[in-house]
Amino acid sequence: MSGFGFDFKDIIEEAGDIIVVTKAWPISSPGPEIVYVNKAFTRLTGYSYEEAVGGDPRMLQSADTDPETRDKIRNALVKQEPVRVTIKNYSKNGEGYWLDMNILPLRGTDGKVTHFVAIERDVTESKELEFKLDQLSRHDPLSGLLNRRAFDEAIELEMSRFFKTENVFTVLALDIDHFKRVNDKYGHPAGDKVIQQVAKVCQSMFGKMGHVARTGGEEFTILIPNMDAREAEPKAQALRKKIASLSVATDIGTIKFTSSIGVSEVGLHDKIASQILVRADKALYQAKEMGRNAVCLDKVVSCDFLESSN
Repeated sequence: MSGFGFDFKDIIEEAGDIIVVTKAWPISSPGPEIVYVNKAFTRLTGYSYEEAVGGDPRMLQSADTDPETRDKIRNALVKQEPVRVTIKNYSKNGEGYWLDMNILPLRGTDGKVTHFVAIERDVTESKELEFKLDQLSRHDPLSGLLNRRAFDEAIELEMSRFFKTENVFTVLALDIDHFKRVNDKYGHPAGDKVIQQVAKVCQSMFGKMGHVARTGGEEFTILIPNMDAREAEPKAQALRKKIASLSVATDIGTIKFTSSIGVSEVGLHDKIASQILVRADKALYQAKEMGRNAVCLDKVVSCDFLESSN
């Protein structure tokens, strides 16, 4: 190295990429023990050299660090093989960041692996941009709900689970009653506010238990895993009543509006997701034919109809 007129150690120390060297064993806690970090590591993580050396790289991970990624790293370390992953770590102050991490085994003169070196690059900015682009591609910009594409992916996944486990799921098809009249009388900006109000209620009531999407102009579709239609019906009624209680203020008056909801569940005879969606839509239109502001169950003898005053 002296023949170059500089020390390669200085290059590693000043490199923009993060360099972490650990002992090869033990793999399990408290190992693998860190024996070296460069300045880029201390700048990004907030841990000093003294705090890092002697520690375990897992100190940078958290409960929401992807378990599959952690397992991939561990398996490679056990096999003493190179591995490259993208992983979310956390700095000393708890701030998350994303790394492109390339881990390589280092061998001694006898050919045995003695250490691992992790060469890491901060890719937080590009990862966040990726998340934003994914958000835009999968979500409706007006309501913030899933769009048709994302909902189709969700129901296809639920359908494949049903084929394996026969765990039932239910779909609600919801339409805002007389929405065209709202746009014609109050204008499209007011109509947008109505859509946003309905979206907010749907998400608050069903977002944690399922998937909520805006699948048309004034149309919403809700997927509820692990629930049959009769269990979902009271929840659909509660949603209908909540929507009927909403209002949007405008310069020419307050808008009151209602909704019609069709409920359908997956069955053993279903081969594709569109079959459930078609039945939910038929139940929805049956609710509209009965006078609107109603919840109607697919393949159920009676449909519950409640006046908007209820």
